[in-house]
Amino acid sequence: MTHPGRSLMTRKGAIRFPAYIPVTTFGERYPLDRLLQPYLPRLASAVMVSYHYVKQMEQALRLPMLVDSGGFASLFTGSRIVESNGLGVLELSRDDHVETVHPKDVLDVQERVADVAFPLDFPIPPGLSERDARRRLELTIANTRWAFANRRRSDMPLFACVQAWDEASARECARAYTDLPCAGIAIGGLVPRARDRSLVLAIVNAVREEIGDLPLHVFGLGHPQLVADLYQAGVNSVDSSAYVQLAADGRLWSDHEFQLTDPTPTDRMHLALCNLAAASGKALPLSLSGIVFETHALRA
Repeated sequence: MTHPGRSLMTRKGAIRFPAYIPVTTFGERYPLDRLLQPYLPRLASAVMVSYHYVKQMEQALRLPMLVDSGGFASLFTGSRIVESNGLGVLELSRDDHVETVHPKDVLDVQERVADVAFPLDFPIPPGLSERDARRRLELTIANTRWAFANRRRSDMPLFACVQAWDEASARECARAYTDLPCAGIAIGGLVPRARDRSLVLAIVNAVREEIGDLPLHVFGLGHPQLVADLYQAGVNSVDSSAYVQLAADGRLWSDHEFQLTDPTPTDRMHLALCNLAAASGKALPLSLSGIVFETHALRA
C-alpha cells in the first residue's frame, strides 16, 4: 500500500502519521472536553474542532488544530442545503431563527484560527435517493473548489473533501480534485456505514488509488480495531470523539466488560484519557497511569 510522507507540517509543528486525532469542543455544551484539554498534548499530535464549536474558543490549544466545516449538521432535523450561485449553503434551524453557513463563513473562521482546514462538505447518508446524493456530492465539490480559489493563508494546509455512497462515487469525487494543490484528501460520511467494513474499506481503497501519495484523512471513525484496518488500507489520520463518548457511559476500550455505574466527572476524565491512550498507542501521563487499576478495583 502506498503511503505519503510521515508527517504534515503546520504552523504549530508537525502532525506525525499515523495520527489518531481526538475531537474536542469549546463552549459549555460538553464540559468534559475542557477537563481533558490540558492532557491532550501528551496523547495526540493534533486536535479536531468543528466550525460550530471553534467559534466559541476563548484560548487556542498548544496543539495543531484541524477545523472541519461542521457539514455533518446537514443531517440534523430541520437543516437544509440550498444552492446559491453554484455553491452549497447550509441552513440550520436555531430556536426562533435560521443560521446560514456559507463556504465563505467557514473559510473566514478557518483562516483566523485553524492550522489545517476542510471546506464545507455535505455527508451523504445511507438510503438517500441517488438524485439527492448526487446533489450533495456536486455541491461538496463546488464548495471545495471555491475554497481553493479563494483561500488567502498559504501556511494553512487545505484538504479537499470526498463525500460518496459507494466506490464509484468516491472515485468520481476524488478525481474532481486532481488539478487542485491539495494538502491532502479527507473522506466523510463513513460513520453511518461503519458496520459495513467492506464498503468502508472499498471507498478508502478507491480514493487512495486516485490520489497517489497525498495524505488521506477519514472523518469520525475511531474504534481502534477499525482504525488499524484503515491504516493498513493507506489512511494516514482519523479523528473521533468516541474516546470521550465511551467514557461518558463509564466504559473502557481496553475492557469491554468494564462498566462504571454513575461515574463522576473525574471518573469520566480518567476513562477518556485511558481510551485515548489505547486508541493512539501512547502512554498515559504518570499522574494518571494508575487509573486503570483503580477503575478495575471500583468494578470489583
